Amino acid sequence: MTVIPEQLQAGTVEIINYGLAGYSESLSKQHELCTKRRLEQIPDTVLIVEHKPVITLGARRNANKVVLEKDELAGKGIDVFEIRRGGGTTAHNPGQLVFYPIVNLKELRLGISDYIRTLEQVGIELLACLGVAADRRKGYPGLWTGGKKIASVGVRISRSITHHGMAININNDLSIFDYIVPCGLEDVKMTSVLKETSKKHSMAEVKQKLTELIQEHLGKTVNTNLITGNKQQRLPSWLKRPLPAGEKFVHTQGVLNNLELETICVNANCPNRGQCWSRGTATVLILGNVCTRNCGFCSVATGKPEPPDPTEPARLAQMVRKMNLKYLVITSVDRDDLVDGGAGHFRDCVNTVRRMCPETKFEILVPDFRNCQNQAIEILKDALPFVFAHNVETVSSLYNTARRGGDYQLSLNLLKSAKTAYPEIPTKSSIMLGLGETDAEVEQVLKDLRKVGCERITIGQYLKPFKDCLDVTEYIPPDKFDFWKTWALEMGFCWVISSPFARSSYFAELETAK
Repeated sequence: MTVIPEQLQAGTVEIINYGLAGYSESLSKQHELCTKRRLEQIPDTVLIVEHKPVITLGARRNANKVVLEKDELAGKGIDVFEIRRGGGTTAHNPGQLVFYPIVNLKELRLGISDYIRTLEQVGIELLACLGVAADRRKGYPGLWTGGKKIASVGVRISRSITHHGMAININNDLSIFDYIVPCGLEDVKMTSVLKETSKKHSMAEVKQKLTELIQEHLGKTVNTNLITGNKQQRLPSWLKRPLPAGEKFVHTQGVLNNLELETICVNANCPNRGQCWSRGTATVLILGNVCTRNCGFCSVATGKPEPPDPTEPARLAQMVRKMNLKYLVITSVDRDDLVDGGAGHFRDCVNTVRRMCPETKFEILVPDFRNCQNQAIEILKDALPFVFAHNVETVSSLYNTARRGGDYQLSLNLLKSAKTAYPEIPTKSSIMLGLGETDAEVEQVLKDLRKVGCERITIGQYLKPFKDCLDVTEYIPPDKFDFWKTWALEMGFCWVISSPFARSSYFAELETAK
């Protein structure tokens, strides 16, 4: 084991080249370094290692798919470990470059999503030096080239200290991936620098270049910025938030992970996750985390979704019981592939939770049920009462760019149909500012919502959640949100939250938001 270099200046990261090691040994080293970093006995440190053949299973159990039994893998000299990092199944072997940052995100002033993007950026620049053009794929952590995956990311963060990290395929034998479904993604092909370029690189030289990139990206204090393409646009002061922390946050995170439940908090990179989870609330995302549409403002993955999981309603009920929730917000991706748009699954989730936790109140944030609005409204009658929410998201003129596949009038029709079918039920919507809308257009959206009987509204700042999403056109100051709140109340909305961080489910449990 060597340290590169031996002496480091203040503000840099200590790099430990751990050589070729068994997985158990390197995992123990990570835990040791995490404890020392938490106690401030060491600076930020990155462990660089090549692993002996091993398959690791992540925290997302439904993404852990192994083709062979454990004893069969042992016969091939491959160990199997269950660990508590994010993501699903992956594999390591010699010739694959793995690095594990043990860094304090609070001191770096990096949020979780920004940190993962930083790791990915290190990988992108390293691969570029090796002749491979790699990029991110919306909704799937890691790096891709030519439709094939070349690097995987899986991290764990405890009290602001990170461990686990990133694995990049350089010269390794890719046949080990034949024994797993990488990250639980069917039909994913893995590749390497060697396979893409037919050139075998010196691992010592690759590690040295990685060391330089780590120092560049993690070796100094980083301000929380909004990443826009290759530019960093500094966020205004009113849009900066402390990193998530605290016992309640950790408990919420643990319950969601253990029950393998998706949240819009994570999938949409919501800036309120730290605050909401620390209050013991979360907005669950049912019907999977793959959407049939590709809206320009959203970071949720697009593709062909899996069939609805019949165990999800029961797992949702367990979450409500363990977290002692009194108010539950349920949302979903768009499921244009389903005959009822997913309405039946919404109904089943509400009714299953209600049987186990009869005191819980509900809010459902539904898609537009594009091809089946009347059918969906009828199905959902069996799950009353609830707050019925559907977001128009933005002004009509921006639908072609921001909400491809959606239709402004169709969204208004859904809210009108819900109010007609459930006259005693509150209806709710949400819009984002900062996408290029005019004040006159915002005013028109509010008028249109009131015309269809919508009583509740949230108005918030659009923040770019992923590099491929639409850029922010304008940061709206807090006093302008106060203006729109006053305007909305005067127009007859009885429940209004209007602030830069307002989102559709933000403080949804409040009986009044005036």
